[in-house]
Amino acid sequence: MAPGTGARGDGPSAEDKLTALHAQLMSAVEALASSDEWMQMLRAAARFPTYSPSNVLLINAQRSTATRVAGFRTWTQLGRHVVKGEKGIAILTPCTYGPRATSAENAPPAHARGSDAVGADGLGPGDTDQAPRRVLAGFRIVHVFDLSQTDGKPLPDGAPALLQGAAPAHLWDTLASLTGDAGYGLERGDCAGANGSTSFATRTVRVRADVAPAQAAKTLAHELGHIRADHEHRLVDYHQDALCRGRAEVEAESIAYLVATGAGMDTTGYTVPYVAGWAGGDPQVLRESATQVLTVARGIVADLEAASGMGERTPAVTLSVVPVTTSTHHPYPAEVPTHPQNPVFGLR
Repeated sequence: MAPGTGARGDGPSAEDKLTALHAQLMSAVEALASSDEWMQMLRAAARFPTYSPSNVLLINAQRSTATRVAGFRTWTQLGRHVVKGEKGIAILTPCTYGPRATSAENAPPAHARGSDAVGADGLGPGDTDQAPRRVLAGFRIVHVFDLSQTDGKPLPDGAPALLQGAAPAHLWDTLASLTGDAGYGLERGDCAGANGSTSFATRTVRVRADVAPAQAAKTLAHELGHIRADHEHRLVDYHQDALCRGRAEVEAESIAYLVATGAGMDTTGYTVPYVAGWAGGDPQVLRESATQVLTVARGIVADLEAASGMGERTPAVTLSVVPVTTSTHHPYPAEVPTHPQNPVFGLR
């Protein structure tokens, strides 16, 4: 049989198809990242601050349905205005001050400064000519407003579009079975603003309960991608390193795209902006992860094909349904292990 052909030599092999699909994904991401719409979205997103966990709690306590939050001036700069009569959301902002300069006459003598003596340029051995660090003096209350409290020019939106409709027959059940085979329990419920999450600590995968079957199946493929790509051990700095985190998300969503497309489901409207966001608009991130993505996707697709040959598989895990108690609407849904957060829009 000639290389790169199917079993009967009359078409491309499954591996060739996956490779071609991955190349299409890279091209689509590159096209989006170079578009005017993408740049407008990034410029708008850059104006939204990243809030501390404490302020996120304050925002959620006062307005649980909040999605994008910013100050009065920021909304004005974005071509929107706060609706008259709307009550601001109170958050805390730090008050800082610069350290007082030490006069020359009060400075300690050189011999008392030891090996850290200041040179003729006024800098010590470990100093730089950068401005001195500011000191935290306390906090003050400021008010911000949610998007729903404003009116005006529509915001540029590069968010992934949630998939609608049914999933291919047995796709969810087979992916659930593969998740159980990997040693993970499966839940449906709230994901704190994300569509899905994977906890390596508790060996649990959770998928939002209020999404269409097509989105649920795609998300489960994404989470299985995290597991099969061994992000628990390969990308150990996931929670501390933004680049590491971005690579994990690019890999998992690319795997999900190949698996879902192979099953006959088009996820382009979700996958392309999602991958572009986590890759920072750089297709090189996809190229660098291509080998890992194709290897994992090939394995999952082979398992799906094997299962389809045996008929419907019974899931190897017991599905727990966890009630949704908080809003799951999010401007940029993330499907990430444990702490989902978007690299472009700060508020989760």
